[in-house]
Amino acid sequence: MKQRMGRMLATGLAATSLAGLGTLTLAGPANATDTQCATSSKEYPTNGFNADVTVKLCIYRNWGGSGGGDSYKWATAEVSWGDSGAGKFENFDVQVRIEQNDADVKTRTCDFTSAINGSSSGSRTCRLPSSGSYLNISGNTADGHVVANVNDDGQGDQTWGLQGTPKL
Repeated sequence: MKQRMGRMLATGLAATSLAGLGTLTLAGPANATDTQCATSSKEYPTNGFNADVTVKLCIYRNWGGSGGGDSYKWATAEVSWGDSGAGKFENFDVQVRIEQNDADVKTRTCDFTSAINGSSSGSRTCRLPSSGSYLNISGNTADGHVVANVNDDGQGDQTWGLQGTPKL
């Protein structure tokens, strides 16, 4: 009886240990995302208080799949502002692009005129989605610019070049 109890206990412990190992081996590979960002700020001379605008450009790379073999890249321009609203801009467009050695790979322009005129402070994001056209390419950067026309200043559209990100 004593010997049988010992075998049952050993069998139970071995099954518990194997069950725990089974859980560990079933876990899949984790996705990892790398990011590089750069921030630019500008004060626009507008009626009343000057409008303060900050743009944070970021490029992202997601390593996925078995062994992290595939990478997908996308870029964002996160625009935030203060002391705006009340129709201070006739135009406010933000362009974000992914570059390879300073050559455009993909671009997107977002019109934030209504948003920046509609609220004294706020934020919006222009996202350049991932695409197979820049799958597994190394050394990409995010870059962009703002084309803004301050209402009643007589200068028309003015381009503000943004600080690009380091390579990813």
